[in-house]
Amino acid sequence: MWSMRPEPSHRTGDGSGRSLLLALAIVGILLPGKPGGAAEGQGLRFSRRGVQVSELSRSILAEDFTPRPVRVFEPYEKREVMFEAVPLADVLDAVYSPSWRDEKKIPFTCSDGYQPTVPAERLEDHRAWLAMGRADRDAFTIEKRESGEQKTIDVGPYYVVWENLSDEQIRQEGDYGWPYQVVAIDLIASRDRFPHMVPPAGASEAVLRGFGAFRVHCSKCHKVNGDGGTIGPELNPDPTSGEYYDPAFLRTWIVEPARIRPKTRMPALNPALPNRAAVVADLVAYLEAMAGVSRASQEVAP
Repeated sequence: MWSMRPEPSHRTGDGSGRSLLLALAIVGILLPGKPGGAAEGQGLRFSRRGVQVSELSRSILAEDFTPRPVRVFEPYEKREVMFEAVPLADVLDAVYSPSWRDEKKIPFTCSDGYQPTVPAERLEDHRAWLAMGRADRDAFTIEKRESGEQKTIDVGPYYVVWENLSDEQIRQEGDYGWPYQVVAIDLIASRDRFPHMVPPAGASEAVLRGFGAFRVHCSKCHKVNGDGGTIGPELNPDPTSGEYYDPAFLRTWIVEPARIRPKTRMPALNPALPNRAAVVADLVAYLEAMAGVSRASQEVAP
């Protein structure tokens, strides 16, 4: 069961439920954090379509949203753990007003180059939390298997976690939508964020589904034509090169990357993902379609 205190009132839109401290931060008068080290004053930047609108320090977030113990099934540790967290939707309401719900996508920027994007409707249909620390131990870390080894990963300053103990869909989706080391949040449409990743005109339904799947599962780490994350390699470096677009190679790389590179950081596509085989086929169709679409050709296209 969840352990939490009563909800603070922040769903006002007109600012009537905000403290003076939060209101000053949102209009740009950024106040220093309380004493407590570098993490205490770590700011979280908020933008709309790439233009920064606010930056809230850890102190302001804690002052106005009251972190509470939240128990979740941690997808990397594969066990129940406790975080100190605030409701993410309440934070977005306070910064953007409830109008953020009209946006299509919410991109997150992480300090390690990870750039996941979560649909706004997912935050409406399921409950997300902005974790600021562990409630069950001092270090804000998780244990994660990476490159064939078990590692302790620092997930601060902020980690987006989801209420999944009784939400079967979120539990099945594994670590999708769980960005850590979060330093910025944006509101933007997919085509505005990834203009060079968009499939060519007339693309098949499979390619379009693959584009959606790529944004969800792959773009957080990989670029296509310069758009996407920076952890993994660019997947369309040269339209004349077929290495990444050989279907057999792609299927193996997506389903079981360790067979190709035993120490790779890349995890296999979530084995519990519903319709996993169909998702893999759509991803391959998308990447094959993009093999002949260079960034230069998109920029000169009418």
